[in-house]
Amino acid sequence: MIVVNYVAAAALLSIGLYIVLTRRNLIKMVMGLSIMEASTYLLLISMGYRSGSTAPVLLNPPAGKSPSQLVNGNVADPVLQNFCLTAIVIGVAVSAVFLSVVVRIAQHYRTLDADEVRRMRG
Repeated sequence: MIVVNYVAAAALLSIGLYIVLTRRNLIKMVMGLSIMEASTYLLLISMGYRSGSTAPVLLNPPAGKSPSQLVNGNVADPVLQNFCLTAIVIGVAVSAVFLSVVVRIAQHYRTLDADEVRRMRG
């Protein structure tokens, strides 16, 4: 357990939430959402970390350890790492969709200000 990582994840989440709630520029709002996503990646990786653990690979175990010791021993949790990689791929796709929507809004309304777009919509 690394407390610094949890604090950093909470700080990133707070910064992203602050940006989303206080900025009116649509691109900055998308960037705030991306920062909030990054905080979840840090949290997932931190949850999977175990001090002194090894990778859960049974081929060529580290010196002094047998595959049976690794199965029952202290290994890192690969499930959370896989969740994190999947979340990164999905996050990139979602950010691309958000930015394409922002481009279409900018082309249609000629502004990136969310309040002005809301006012123009009626």
